[in-house]
Amino acid sequence: MPAVLNLPKLGRYVACLALLATVVGASADEPGILASIESFFAAEDRVRQQEIAAKIENDPVYDRARVEHWLNRADLFEPHAGGTMRLQVAIGRGTQRQVVVRIPADYTPAKPWPLIYALHGTGGNGAQIIRFVERLLGKRVDEFIVAAPSGYGQAVIHSEGPETPEHPAILRAVRTAVHIDSDRIYGIGYSLGGHTAWTLAVLHADQFAGVVPLAGTFNIMGVDALWEVFLPNIRHTHLLHVWGVGDRRGPAGEVSPQGGIAGVSRMLRDRCAALDLQVVAIEDPEKGHGGIMPPADALETLLTCRRVRYPKSFAHTFRWTYQSPAYWVEGHAWRGKHWDEKPLTVNVRNNEDPQAAYYREVRGRLGQLRGSIDGQTIDVRRRKITSLTVWVGDGMIDWTQDVTIKVSGRKVFAGRLTPSLFVCLTQAKRTGDLQRLRWAGLRFESGRKARLVGPETKFSELVTE
Repeated sequence: MPAVLNLPKLGRYVACLALLATVVGASADEPGILASIESFFAAEDRVRQQEIAAKIENDPVYDRARVEHWLNRADLFEPHAGGTMRLQVAIGRGTQRQVVVRIPADYTPAKPWPLIYALHGTGGNGAQIIRFVERLLGKRVDEFIVAAPSGYGQAVIHSEGPETPEHPAILRAVRTAVHIDSDRIYGIGYSLGGHTAWTLAVLHADQFAGVVPLAGTFNIMGVDALWEVFLPNIRHTHLLHVWGVGDRRGPAGEVSPQGGIAGVSRMLRDRCAALDLQVVAIEDPEKGHGGIMPPADALETLLTCRRVRYPKSFAHTFRWTYQSPAYWVEGHAWRGKHWDEKPLTVNVRNNEDPQAAYYREVRGRLGQLRGSIDGQTIDVRRRKITSLTVWVGDGMIDWTQDVTIKVSGRKVFAGRLTPSLFVCLTQAKRTGDLQRLRWAGLRFESGRKARLVGPETKFSELVTE
């Protein structure tokens, strides 16, 4: 009997062959895209970078949805054996910070690794806090890269001394030295490191998926007088805060009028709960300042959290321009006084409490950025910042529809935004962040017409000597 030709089945068979050919072709050509990405990161000339980006976009297998995958598959990192390495990181003003980095035994640069940023206590160093993290995580520590600076500063929001962007600079240096999953960076600190972990959670919330302050608290002048302006910063960041009930004394062993770390942490716990923040606060009834360990299940939960890339709304308050980046807005220039005058000149109003006048003056010197996304409208509010970039990434808008961008209530852009591979790759290289990809940007400067980010747009270095 002659074979009966089943046309519907034949059509499906031909379609499958065509799909297979497409997949095979994409796999065969993918090494070319990876090589071009590697060339882009190696190039310093903007013209050359533009040529490479155009070449990639014109490749028949180019798929914008696969760029993050390709970035994390490209050969952009040196191989490292398991063990420890030390980085000397320039943090500004001619200063360097040594950072100890623990590399897992089975580390491979072929995939991104979650990072624990570990912060030691007073008198400690990076190697010591890494040993603490090893005890804390046990065998699980080899699932993470652990980086720990020694002798760091910027421990509390009101840190004195010359401002330097040391912690953002260190994080960027680690991201360029080893392959980091920037959606899974976790801060862990003990004692002074616990204070610092709180500070980093507040000032650089968009860098962390979760933060674990141990035997430390949100230390700020007046204890809680300025919490109201800073705590909204951590709306999208998970915290696991643990302290001992007996931790009641100040840093010199003196009796603390606020009840020490324990007393302040209880007030902080209540304030965070009132604001409905993602803070798990645990007081150990049997401990003082030493021996604090987070519950294993709570730590396990936090270490599975992922960073929010592009929230629909945020509020961010800060002291210095380098602390201004927040999710999809980045400040570049500042106008007015900073909170750095010593002594701070305060004009006390009639019948005003001098302490209240001081905090009023401080609040007036803080910078602030607020952002919201409503459909196709992006709205940014600012204080102190006179130049900024509004970044746009996938999930923020519908790229096929017009977009309206407002700054301080004024419409500064209306029209269609086009995702640019050049913008994406230049920003990935600049930040070391291969997960939160920026596909378009709008530069706003007071008194000038806003313009789209392109090859001519300049960005200052994070660290200047």
